[in-house]
Amino acid sequence: MESQFTSPFWSFYIIGIIVVSFLALAWLLLSQNKMKVTKDKDGKPLTMGHEWDGIEEYNNPLPRWWYLLFWGTMLFGIGYFIAYPGAGDFKGLLNWTSHKQYDEEVAKAEATYMPMYKKYAAMPVEQVAQNKEAMTIGKNLFDTYCIQCHGSDAKGSRGFPNLTDTDWLYGGTPEKIHESIANGRLGVMASWGPILGEEGVRDAANYVMSLSGKDHNAESAARGKVHFDTNCVSCHGPDGRGTLGMAPNLTDDVWLWGGTEKAISETITGGRNNQMPTWSGFLGEEKLHLLTSYVWGLSHPDGKALATDNGAVAGAAPAAAPAADDQASVNFENGALNVYFATGKADVAAGAEQVAADVVAAGKAGKKLVVSGYTDSTGDAAANAELSKKRAQAVKAFLVAQGVAEANIELRKPENITGAAGNNAEGRRVEVRVEG
Repeated sequence: MESQFTSPFWSFYIIGIIVVSFLALAWLLLSQNKMKVTKDKDGKPLTMGHEWDGIEEYNNPLPRWWYLLFWGTMLFGIGYFIAYPGAGDFKGLLNWTSHKQYDEEVAKAEATYMPMYKKYAAMPVEQVAQNKEAMTIGKNLFDTYCIQCHGSDAKGSRGFPNLTDTDWLYGGTPEKIHESIANGRLGVMASWGPILGEEGVRDAANYVMSLSGKDHNAESAARGKVHFDTNCVSCHGPDGRGTLGMAPNLTDDVWLWGGTEKAISETITGGRNNQMPTWSGFLGEEKLHLLTSYVWGLSHPDGKALATDNGAVAGAAPAAAPAADDQASVNFENGALNVYFATGKADVAAGAEQVAADVVAAGKAGKKLVVSGYTDSTGDAAANAELSKKRAQAVKAFLVAQGVAEANIELRKPENITGAAGNNAEGRRVEVRVEG
């Protein structure tokens, strides 16, 4: 307890207060329970000698039932402090803790419900989503862990996506939904206000509005297209239809932060930083499977896959695939910035600053950027490890050059440093993830 890190005096101090309080109450009860003369010699009832608005208090002893009930309450309190913690650092004879009780209740619940969870975990998501009993359980899980952000109807709110439509930034397949719930998501958009200025932001906002057919200022939108083509296409694509796992589609009428000129201008000016927590370690695989099935079923009432499951919108640009040839490249996929290198080289690809804009913005905002280097499984292992280290250091230097403080960058060796079997791009990459 806290007193153990300061002084045992405070534990004895609390115990002393409790003991003195009980003794004082016992003395008060005993002192007020003495037999009293309640009438004078003429038989007139005696009072305490004070009056208020014609009302006087008789000089009667304490009611017996009240007196005994007070003693009973005190004895219960003494028994409680002996059995349970409360008197300083004394843990009580029953050794009860809230953590212990919680663990016991969880274990009891797991023993009751886990067989049912396991039954559904062995079924495909599509099949579970058509099972009414499973969906009732899934809804209970959703109502417990998800409605705070996505709402009781799962239609989301400002800053939190609607889960009942077919608009999926990270993909709407069972695998991608499971990945989102299990690992969480980090959405970061860079702040462009300081770069574009107030007028430039207004022009860019009007161009974005034109992409979705909203009323806009044509002259302003024409100027905004220049800003968009210079700064935004690397994430949102040249047609503004978004990139799977990276940036939303700007040509539809789905707006996470609002689709008015004011809301779009705020997004461009200040950027956006939003994070969904990871649930894998808390819920367990069986519950994750049920929750995945419930969320998938919300947008797939017919139980069939949709064309929009694999992109922010049908026809949207997919996330850039790792380079198959021997060239340096950069992409952003599954919440990570992937920097690929040519064989034997440690040079970051040209134009990387555009793809890395959101990650850089997160680092500048105080988030921790974790840099992990991978190696090829072929060739000399020691040489590969040294090259991987140089590449990680090169990425760190690149991030520092973009304005990220060194204190916000951590070089971390992954548990499995071998990126892939064979001499390919997965084994020649450095991964940057945002934490905190």
